Amino acid sequence: MRNSIQPSLLNSNRFKRFKGRYFLVGCLLKQTQHGKPYWEMRLSDSATAVKIYCFDKGHFFSSFKANSLVYVEVCVKTHLGKPYLRCVYIEAVTQEPLINNLNIRAIPSALCPYPDLLKDTVNLFDSMDNGHLKKFVSQTLLQTDIADRFINCPSKIGSKQSVENCLLSKTLQVVDSLLKDKSVNIEYQDIAIAFAFVHEIGKVKKVTSDGTLSAIAYRADLDDLTVEICSLPLLQLSKKSKALSYQMRYLLTVGFTNKNGRFCENKFHSCLQHLTECVGHHSPKLPHHHLHAVGHIQL
Repeated sequence: MRNSIQPSLLNSNRFKRFKGRYFLVGCLLKQTQHGKPYWEMRLSDSATAVKIYCFDKGHFFSSFKANSLVYVEVCVKTHLGKPYLRCVYIEAVTQEPLINNLNIRAIPSALCPYPDLLKDTVNLFDSMDNGHLKKFVSQTLLQTDIADRFINCPSKIGSKQSVENCLLSKTLQVVDSLLKDKSVNIEYQDIAIAFAFVHEIGKVKKVTSDGTLSAIAYRADLDDLTVEICSLPLLQLSKKSKALSYQMRYLLTVGFTNKNGRFCENKFHSCLQHLTECVGHHSPKLPHHHLHAVGHIQL
């Protein structure tokens, strides 16, 4: 192929020209040996990072901010017999509330301290079969200022981030605990995986990268922050599948972590089984003693 739309940056050198949306993770103003200014920029996705070069500021069609999504068009040129990637168009991605037609493969590995964990997390995402849930997860994580925080956030409040103490590893751990039984059906697996990705996403607003509490953390509950971040993606999910949206909404309002910080998979299984039975009977109602868990959600 000569052209491509949204290829993995790992394969960017296979095309004469490509275009897509990627995270801009670096930009340096330099000069040629003749004193002509040019810009060296780094783009990143979950696979790798590449350098592209722009020699004409007229190709900048908007201003950008660091670590944000940009739309670029790039062609392959050669200099002294060596190929390089030349930018012919770049602009900031319009920051609408939700990003469409892009999945979590866009999360920048260049900003992730644990790229192997990110790779495992992306592979987990790829294992999902339900397109609606994959879109829900992607829209949640690719919201403004969420993706880079997701890959740089500790899972335990009060502790510094580490390979064992980060939201990436927590996602994988929760999925491992929920899917020990390999006999569960595909739909159940997908709900469990989607839940694992987002169930503690509120921590990106509650905890800083060094593990300390942010200003809002003292005034907001973790579950409330999680529901706030997921609210718009849940609304979009409800337009495609009311049953899935209902199940995810309810699961996000139930606490599955015990006082020791351990995830209670048995409680999750019981809850999801009950929800599946409710949805199976085409009834969005839960027993009265569960209603408080969903009553405060406004979508």
